[in-house]
Amino acid sequence: MGKESEQVQHERAEKTLLAIKECKRYLEDVEKELSRMSKKFSNREVAQGVGFAVTGIHEAITYLDIVKKVTEKTERIIAKKHVVSDNETNDIPGDP
Repeated sequence: MGKESEQVQHERAEKTLLAIKECKRYLEDVEKELSRMSKKFSNREVAQGVGFAVTGIHEAITYLDIVKKVTEKTERIIAKKHVVSDNETNDIPGDP
């Protein structure tokens, strides 16, 4: 059951990383489009509002990068603990 649970957790982490990647790509496309749009508006308030939206999207992308790094690091730690646990189990004295 433990290995099955670990496999499920690993698959969930992989899906999370894929979702983060897709979301980041989407936000980057929106950011580029808004940047282009802000240059087209002569109305200062509209252009400024679009600029604020671009800044918010950029911050969201930064946050997604942080979440991605934390998820990847957590996966590495779990994998390392799993290897150490397996090694300790295999090194038990008295086991045939």
